[in-house]
Amino acid sequence: MSETDNADLPSLPGAATEERIFEAALTVFAKKGKDGARMQEIADLAGINKAMLHYYFRSKDRLYAQVFAYVFRRFGQVFSEAIDRSSTRSFAEALRDFISGYGQLVATNRDVMRLFVNELLAGGETARAALGPAIASGQAPPQRFIALVSAAVARGEIVPVDPLQLTMTVISGCIFPWIALPLVSALVSQAGQNPERFFAERQEELFQQIYRGLMPRSEPTA
Repeated sequence: MSETDNADLPSLPGAATEERIFEAALTVFAKKGKDGARMQEIADLAGINKAMLHYYFRSKDRLYAQVFAYVFRRFGQVFSEAIDRSSTRSFAEALRDFISGYGQLVATNRDVMRLFVNELLAGGETARAALGPAIASGQAPPQRFIALVSAAVARGEIVPVDPLQLTMTVISGCIFPWIALPLVSALVSQAGQNPERFFAERQEELFQQIYRGLMPRSEPTA
């Protein structure tokens, strides 16, 4: 959705009501997809009337776009804080923090993951538009993590590596196990019985595997 599209929207309600609307919409869109979702169901879940929902968002498409903007703001703040903390820490600590933060958000926001999967399978246009302002400013979390990797390479703290490829490896390593949980549970009973513990261990293993591959090699002795 463009800035022009946003310009004629009325002011949103108070923060508490706005959050209820976005959380309700997120739940319904994740469960039923954009096409299957109904504004009446979202309004009922948010505890408001449908007329109010239409007044603030005009259409389901606009609400869908605003939900993505809401999700990116929420996720972006968490990762920005984690990356800000890394300025006085080692890359190992920053990497562990990033993996832990991403894993925790994925684990506690399963609806968001379903929403993203459905959106990406549909082409990802709405997600790209919602992330656009952060990308344009260079402040999208993946961009900031890429810069963090580049700085660590420049310092010699880690071996030379493609920052974009490493960032994609970290993000996919955090997200995929949760998306594939039904299959993972069939392969590993512990994942189904205690997924939180299993994926906490998974985060640590992901960190260890990635960081061991990034550690500078000692020069061989003659």
